[in-house]
Order: sequence, then C-alpha cells, then structure tokens
Amino acid sequence: MIDKGYLLGERYRIIDILGEGGMANVYLAEDIILQRKVAVKLLRLDLRKEPQTESRFQREALATSELSHPNIVSVLDVGTDQGLPYMVMEYVDGPDLKDYIRENSPLDLDEVIRIMDQILSAVALAHKHNVIHRDLKPQNILMDQRGNVKIADFGIAVALNQSSITQTNAVMGSVHYMSPEQTRGGLVTAQSDIYSLGIILYELITGTVPFSGETPVSVALKHAQEPIPSIRRKDKKVPQALENVVLKATSKDPRDRYASAQAMQADLDTSLELSRRDEPIFKPQYGLKNDDPTIVLSDINAKNKPKADSKAPKTQEKVPFWQNVRKHWLWFVFIGIAAVLIVSIMAFALTGKNTTVVRIPDVTNMTEGKARTKLEKAGLVAGKIQHKESDSIDAGKVISTNPSAGSTVKKGRSVDLVVSKGAGMVKVPDVTGMDYEDAVNKLEKLGFSVIRENQNSTTVPEDEVISQSVAAGVEVKPSQTTITLVVSQGDNKEDDKDTIKLKDLTGETLSSAQEYAEKNDLTLQITQDYSDTVEKDHIISMKPEAGTEVHPGSTITITVSKGKADEVTTEITKTFTVNYVDNNSSEDIDKDADDSSQSSDNLGNHIQIYIKDDNHSLSNIYRDLYIHDDMNFSIPFYLKNGSGQLKVIRDGETILNEKVTK
Repeated sequence: MIDKGYLLGERYRIIDILGEGGMANVYLAEDIILQRKVAVKLLRLDLRKEPQTESRFQREALATSELSHPNIVSVLDVGTDQGLPYMVMEYVDGPDLKDYIRENSPLDLDEVIRIMDQILSAVALAHKHNVIHRDLKPQNILMDQRGNVKIADFGIAVALNQSSITQTNAVMGSVHYMSPEQTRGGLVTAQSDIYSLGIILYELITGTVPFSGETPVSVALKHAQEPIPSIRRKDKKVPQALENVVLKATSKDPRDRYASAQAMQADLDTSLELSRRDEPIFKPQYGLKNDDPTIVLSDINAKNKPKADSKAPKTQEKVPFWQNVRKHWLWFVFIGIAAVLIVSIMAFALTGKNTTVVRIPDVTNMTEGKARTKLEKAGLVAGKIQHKESDSIDAGKVISTNPSAGSTVKKGRSVDLVVSKGAGMVKVPDVTGMDYEDAVNKLEKLGFSVIRENQNSTTVPEDEVISQSVAAGVEVKPSQTTITLVVSQGDNKEDDKDTIKLKDLTGETLSSAQEYAEKNDLTLQITQDYSDTVEKDHIISMKPEAGTEVHPGSTITITVSKGKADEVTTEITKTFTVNYVDNNSSEDIDKDADDSSQSSDNLGNHIQIYIKDDNHSLSNIYRDLYIHDDMNFSIPFYLKNGSGQLKVIRDGETILNEKVTK
C-alpha cells in the first residue's frame, strides 16, 4: 500500500486507493503537470521479485498501449518507482458494468444493443491487433458518467500468435464468462472472447448469468455440457433474432460461433428489425444441439410372445402375380399418380424459377472488391452500397451486410453492403479567451458535450474561458468526447480571506511552484515553451506578475521551459506494407495428420519488426506477429539529432532494412 500524498514517479500524487487485486493495486492520482485525475496501477510490493507476475504486468501495459480506441481504457504512461513498475491509465469516473446491470436491470433492448455495440467495437480492434483479452466480464468493463463503455484489465491478454501458453494461464479469468475450451485448458482463440461476449449479452438482457453453482468446477461443467437457458422462456418480449445472437456467440463448438466480433455486431444491430421477426431458433452445426435423435427401444414384451411352430412350413404358397394385381389395384393406381406428380415437380424445378437457398458469407473487414467476389462465388450479387463512419473498420472495407452474414436467402439475391468511410474525427477548436456561452455554442455545434468548472481569477474577465480540458488541434470523435471548460468568475472581492502577494516564481522549478500554489490555495495553469536561457522544467514567466495581490483560489499561469529548441525530439511516422506470401501448397500438407501436428506455417507469415530510435534498440524486437493477408504498418520514430533504422523480417528472411531520418 502507498500512502496518500505520495508523489509517484515525481509526477503522480496519490489521492486514494480504487481497488486491490491479486497482481496489482489501483490508485486514484493527480497528474501534477497536466492537472488531471488518472488511475495508476502499481505492482504489489510482495510480488516484485516474481518474474511471471512482472512479465504479466508488462504484457498488460504492452497490449493496452497498442490499442487506441474510445472504448478501451487508454494507457498514458509507464514507468518504475523505486524498482516497482507502474502503469498510468485514464481515470473513468463511474461504475463497472456489473454494478450498472445490478442497479438498472431490466435494461431497454435498445440500451442493451448500444452498450454491446461499444464493447464489440473495442474487441474488434483488439482482435485486429492480434490481442485476445481472455477475461472479458462486466467487472472489467467500466461506464463513465455519460454511459460510455471502457474495457479495462488486459492483464491476461495474449497475442493470437503466442503459442507458449501454460495450462495455468489458459484457465485464468472468471468461470461465469469463460468458454468451454478455456475451462478445459484448450487453445484460446478470438472465438473464446466471442463466447464471453455472448454471456455478457445474456446478462445485459436478463440481468443474470446463465449458469451458477456452488463451486467454479460445477459452473464450468455447465458451460461445457448444458445448453444456454432460453431467454424467451423468461421474457417473450425478447425477439428470437436477438436470442439467436446469444445462442450463436455461446455455441459450445467455436466453429459454430461468429467468425469475428464485427460479424456479431452486424448481426446484433439488425436483431430488432421487423424483417427478422419470424426468424427460427438458431441451431448449431457442430456442437451441442437441442434436437438429439430419439432412441427407439426394442419390444420389451417380445420374450413373452409365443414362439412360432417349428414344424410350420418355412415357405409360403406362391400366389400368381395377376391375382396380387387384382387384389391391390388401388395401390398401383396411387403409385402411378405419385410418379406423375414427382416428374411434373422436377420438370418445373428444372425450367422454373431457381429456388436454391444459400448462406450469406461473412465479408466484414474485406475490401469492397473482395466482398463482391466472395458474394458472387456464393451465388449472390452485391446490391446497394452505403458508406458509414466506423471506429474499428478501415476506410474502404465492409462493416456489415444486409441481410446479415449467416442468413439463408435464395440464390441470386442481391446483398447490400455497408462500407466504412473511416473514423469521423474533428479537430478541437481553441475556445480559451472566449465568452463561455459563445464557446459552448461553438463546441456543441460540432457535437461535443461541455462541462463548466468555475475558478476565481484576477486577470481573466468574468465568464471568460481560462482553459479547456482537451487541447486545441487534437483530433477526436465529438460524440464520444466531453470537454471541461474552466471559466473565470472574476476577482471575488467579497471573499473574506486575505489577499496574497505573489512571489517571483521565474527561474524556480516546476515542483517548487506547485508546492507554493498548494500552500497558498492557488491554481496553476501550466504552458510550455522552448528557451535557450532557462533550464528545462524551470519557469520562464508568470502571469499575473510577481507582486500582484490575488485572492485564494485564483489561477496563476506559468510558462515552463522545455529546454533548448535543438534538443527537441521529432516524431516521424514511417508507413509501409508487408505483403503476404503463400508458402503452403496442398502437397505440403499431410491430409492424414492431426491438426495439432501440422506445421506452424499454417499460422501465416511470421513477421518480426525491429526499430532503432531514441527510445528503442535494434537488438530488441518491436512487433512479433503472424499475417494472413497484406498488412499496412504505421510506426512512429522519435529522433533528436540522429537517424533511425527499420528492419523487417518475414519467415526468417530480411525484406526491409533502411535508414529513417528527419
């Protein structure tokens, strides 16, 4: 445990403890430089000498830092303090999804889909980056004050291409949301996360988990052996199409589940439509079915029946054929009529309209051209093309289809495509110095939500914006962003407290200025600039000037030196494409071999990326993954005066090795 007030990493002041876990403790802290609340996860003192725990902690930091998504808790900083690793994350002020369900159940079905869409969008991005969460549950999903979802705790996340998973790690997570293969210690895939998502969706709809028991083992056995309890049996208002999404996602066999989180999201988004009102119940193809064949038992009274007379003749007397015909002539007439009808129906089928039924393939995350080709191969045609913004699907690729993937339709039918326009991002405008009402109107017209926070000020006129929580020029999604405006309420002359005569802070360190402000109940507004004369992290100037009398609670703006301009680090983004090469031919695969014994080449091309810049060494691997298609990469390089280097290896062969310069 860390005491309140402790300054972690000389930047994060501990305010309170938010939670204690088996691996780490989470604290609420204040970033004294950016003046915002953050959540800090710190490895427990008693575990710092355990390599496996520290490795898991580092894996969480690495996995989460690569995932930039509005519905994933952002990692802001990583460091060590007195040998203890810590991770700084955005602070989400709200309940977890478990508490939200408990307090608000039953949820409106539109609200269920709204929440689930955000979760699926975030998981889709994680899977796109080859990261499986492995512990998806409502307790790891946070809700902010506006109802936005944030997925946290990638502590047992693992790369899809990471094959060296221990049996112990394979069964980590909450058993109430764990897939059957995970509880058995089997291979964990993206479909394992999809199973957990199905259980979360079940709980959002019903307010409870599908299985409970006295021990974790009993719950795990139910997940493996029992069908998911019927939602519609509890609530007839739930459409069959929505229950089908749960049933498909929680199929016992991963092959019956959705191929991707995008496919599940596309199916979910249409589940309340009237066109799917009469949809039949989902039936798995591979796993546990609810329509097991009936076993016909033998006649238990057979042994009590009298035995046939052994002396009876073994052959019957032959009856002439014409006598059988005269005796059963009605049967022959019936057979003849039936034959004529069958021939007629077959002729109509051959010459009439095509009534062959096909299943719509999953084309999500494909380019429009590839999607058209796949539809045509399935006997379908691409219909109307609609373009829509998406946070998780790259521009030009398919978000969903209508009808949705997996639906059965007549061969030759047109299928409409929804294609991504990319993320709808907007640059945040600068509203500092504006009248509060004008600033609110400007931000709300762009789609932002605004919160007001008042502060006394001797220099900024009343109702004028002193500062904004999101810096001007940053690109964000307005619908998912709340901006806090700090607004002047003027120099409070009626304040009974004595005024403070400001001392000269120029030339002092930032930390000493912060201590001075805290001691005198002042608020610091910090800006940064380069200086050839003032040392880095020391104060260049202050406003109001030294000697000005101000009231407690007033805001003092200080400019802090970033050092000399020639020491600035330049960020350069290097974009390149790694082409997929098919190294496997049908002759290379032993058709009689067990799947588990096949070569690791079946995973795709093994790609290893090495970079050299001010933060990375060429001797350490930067990215290690497998690809199954051409993949684009955008990698940032941080350079001061020198140059960097990029090296890419595909299946053991260097395919790119070049310098990176400013």
